[in-house]
Amino acid sequence: MKKFLSLTLALIMTLALAVPAFAENTPPLPPDASDEDYGIMPLAALFPQTPISGAGTYETYDFTASSSNGNYIRFWFQNTTSEEVDVYLYRTDSGKNVLVKSMTVEGDSQNQEVYYNSTASSGTYYIKIDAVASGGTISGNLSVAQYTKRPS
Repeated sequence: MKKFLSLTLALIMTLALAVPAFAENTPPLPPDASDEDYGIMPLAALFPQTPISGAGTYETYDFTASSSNGNYIRFWFQNTTSEEVDVYLYRTDSGKNVLVKSMTVEGDSQNQEVYYNSTASSGTYYIKIDAVASGGTISGNLSVAQYTKRPS
């Protein structure tokens, strides 16, 4: 029993000495860590980042938000063509397709928008992308996520 207590005490003392050594090597927080929105992560990936392609118009499948994951729906598109596109977020749970938010994404760039509604967490949605200039190629990466707070 004495050996067990001695070993336990030695282990505790060793750990007590090691904790300050690790604390000194902790990297400093980034300057924006004090921002209210720092570290906000989506609670649900409604449409995980996916490469998409098409011509003229592209539409996703319907995806449904979850009531426990917040009322902010963020959609993002990275356009990998030189053609400007319009990206539309439609809500479909009312029995008809209702445009709730849209954005334009220039060629070879990216953009995002956030849709908020007090009932957004109970909605069903889809994304439509139109190649507006010539009806040409649509190509890029698309994602949609759900948040409890407004993402920046």
